[in-house]
Amino acid sequence: MNKNILMHSLIASAFLSGMISAAHAQEVEEVIVVEELVPVTKAKKSYLEATKAYMHGEYEKAKRALSRAESWMAKGVHSADAKVKQDMHKLAKDIEALKAKIAPDDTTISTLNSLSMTDYKVTDTFFDEAYLNGQFALTSPANDQNDTSYNGSLNANYKLRNMTLDYAQDLRVDANYNITKSSDKDSSSKDSYNILASGHMDKYLLNINPNFLLYGSGTVGYRKLIGQDADDPYLSAGVGIGYGRIYDATPYAKAIRVLQDLQKRGIVKANVSKSTVMDLAEVIAKESEYIAEYSSREYKKYWFNDMSKLLLKDGATSKPLDAFGIVRIEEILVNDKIFPRYHGWIVRAGVGKIISNYNNHGEDPTLDVEFEYGMPVGLKGQFYDHAKYSALLNGDTGHKVTNTMSYSYEVGELIDWENKWVYDYYKPTDDNLNDVTTNTISSTFSYYLANQLSFDTSLIFNKVDDGIKNNGNDDWETKLFTGIRYRLK
Repeated sequence: MNKNILMHSLIASAFLSGMISAAHAQEVEEVIVVEELVPVTKAKKSYLEATKAYMHGEYEKAKRALSRAESWMAKGVHSADAKVKQDMHKLAKDIEALKAKIAPDDTTISTLNSLSMTDYKVTDTFFDEAYLNGQFALTSPANDQNDTSYNGSLNANYKLRNMTLDYAQDLRVDANYNITKSSDKDSSSKDSYNILASGHMDKYLLNINPNFLLYGSGTVGYRKLIGQDADDPYLSAGVGIGYGRIYDATPYAKAIRVLQDLQKRGIVKANVSKSTVMDLAEVIAKESEYIAEYSSREYKKYWFNDMSKLLLKDGATSKPLDAFGIVRIEEILVNDKIFPRYHGWIVRAGVGKIISNYNNHGEDPTLDVEFEYGMPVGLKGQFYDHAKYSALLNGDTGHKVTNTMSYSYEVGELIDWENKWVYDYYKPTDDNLNDVTTNTISSTFSYYLANQLSFDTSLIFNKVDDGIKNNGNDDWETKLFTGIRYRLK
């Protein structure tokens, strides 16, 4: 018989026989209950350690923590306290569910196309990319009354998304510069520029719920309109709460691309296990760790060598990769462009404040609601949507709604197709002003020439509805752009 159950029986007998008082019996009972809580408390702690290790992709560490949790569970299995029994019953179910997730999936797959990006739920990922592109047009005069005219633009953008179990950050920076000169002989060149950076910082409250978060957001802008002096900066900030999580499955997409290529060349076996794909994605995701340990100059040899050893250990290859196999991995992971794959969702709600609206003057606080949703479509497609609503909180409430929806598709190893729809609606606080709705639809084909260069062709439709007739924007505006884009990183 368990000693605590025996003690409960002895205390009850002693109380009934009058050997001890009711207060004394209660004190002893409380001591026993506290003692019974120790195993379940220790088991919960080990379970949380296992969960954190699993979310970090550290499966062996997670297994060891689960083993400790099960050991503590065994010590408390004979508890007589109803609450302890209930907690242990729930914890036992959680432990079994986590064990099923951690267990390697050795299922052999006949084709990598049967995999799903949503299988990858490792929280520790980092992705960033930066692009630079420009266009310039020069027109010679048709007669002596006109002068040479020209117009050009230079655009740059940077995206970053860094995610861990505890924190998540995203940042986007867009910058453009335009210069133009008309054919009028008395005209001079005019330029304009615009820089806008915005992002979020999310802190997950793991002790409450793994998906519950507090967030801070900010936007900084600086611009100069054509023919005018530079404005004062734009600055806004916001805070609030949120729920949800976005997973970056880009390492998984890269692992599948590598294995598909090596299978096609007979280097990797036709059939591999799901755990092999996941293990390879884990190594690919740790590129920044290899750089930190071995330097950006030397890390690749160690990174690729560990991939080779992994494929051999998992039985995907019969011998270490030769020079050809290593070079193919480098071409795919370093030279090829694989656009990010995201899945999951996040909703945020909070308050914001425009500190300076390009005029060194602030505005009233805003109530902000945001929603982000990502879903890979097969292995080659990606859908993403980001919606935001803001209400200006003053006597006459103003409203602003923006929604950016995109769908990207990998046509081939060298061709990507990106489609985007940006919707913007603004209702001023002044009822005498008209609502303004802007729709921009774009479709871009990117052909990758070599390394960081791509040839882009974009078709863009733009429509502004401001309630004003015959002001030059009543119809859809259509533009066709072609140019070279350079990938900075």
